[in-house]
Amino acid sequence: MSNDKEKREGMMQLLDNQYDWPAIYNFKFVVLATKINELKQLVGDEGLTMKMSSKGKYISLTINRTMNSSLEVVEFYEKVYVIEGIITL
Repeated sequence: MSNDKEKREGMMQLLDNQYDWPAIYNFKFVVLATKINELKQLVGDEGLTMKMSSKGKYISLTINRTMNSSLEVVEFYEKVYVIEGIITL
């Protein structure tokens, strides 16, 4: 578990070096089209843009949100990681 804590703290440090909070942060994901409602239930659709893959199996998503801290960004990622098969870009 300390490895997870170290990763979390490392990501927060990188974010703090690159952003002055609050800041607009762009989240980018790819998810199976069948999982889009699950994602929307978790995070809503504020700032959400979607693009369907050519065969309609996947959706690429960009979510632009004003975040108040690196901790908020990390917690957002942790929230969506419960969706099976989600890919972060």
